[in-house]
Amino acid sequence: MDTGVRRAPQRGVVAASLALTLLQIAFVGSSWLLALVLPLQWVLVLRPIERREWVLFALVGPFFVAQNYMALRAGAFAFLQQDFLLMPWHEPLLWMGWYLHLVRFVNEPGRSVPLGPGAWFGLLLTVLAFSLFGSDAQALTLATSASCAALLALFHTRADLAYALCAVVLGALVEGVGVGAGLWHYPGSGPVPIPFWSLSMWVSVGLLGRRFAVPLAERLASAGARHA
Repeated sequence: MDTGVRRAPQRGVVAASLALTLLQIAFVGSSWLLALVLPLQWVLVLRPIERREWVLFALVGPFFVAQNYMALRAGAFAFLQQDFLLMPWHEPLLWMGWYLHLVRFVNEPGRSVPLGPGAWFGLLLTVLAFSLFGSDAQALTLATSASCAALLALFHTRADLAYALCAVVLGALVEGVGVGAGLWHYPGSGPVPIPFWSLSMWVSVGLLGRRFAVPLAERLASAGARHA
C-alpha cells in the first residue's frame, strides 16, 4: 500500500540523512561498502520508500550511468576510483540518493506535474549538450548554459525554481565534498576546481527532475499499481 508523501520524514531528517551520506562518501574508502551501506541508510532513515520513488530509482540510475560514461570518456571529469565504466561501484546509487533527498526536501504533492512535450525537448537538449561538447570545457559551458536557459524559459514557476534552487544547493555540497576529498576532479578547470558548467548541470537536474523524472515515475508507478 502506497503511504503518500504526507508521511515522509520532515526536512530536518532529510538534511541529516544528506549530511550522513556526504560524510560517508568522503571518509569511507571502499566503494563496495558504500554500495551496501548507503541504500540501507536511506531505507531506514527515509522510510517508507514509496512505489513511485522505487520507480524513480530505476529511471535515474541507468540514465546517469550512461550520461556519466559519455562525459567521462570525453574527459569532462574523472573519478579517482574507476571500478566500471570509468566510475566507482556506488556512483549510480548516489544519483538515486540525490534525487530521493531532493524530492523529499521539496515535498511536493504527487501527481501534480504533467509530463509534457517541453520536458522531452529539455531532456534532449541537455543530453546533446553533454554528449556533443564534453571534450571541451569552454564549449561545454556554453552548451549547458544554453540548454539551461532553454529549460528556464520553459519551466519557471515557483515550484520549478524551488527544485532548481534546492538542486543547486545540493550540487554545491556534493561537488564541494567530492572535489575537496579528491574523489573526482575536473581537468582543465583552471584556478577554480569546479567548472561553471557544473552549476548549469545542477539547475538542469532540478528542473528535469520535477518536469520529467518525477512525473514519469509517477505515471509508471500508477500503471504498475493498476496492473498489480
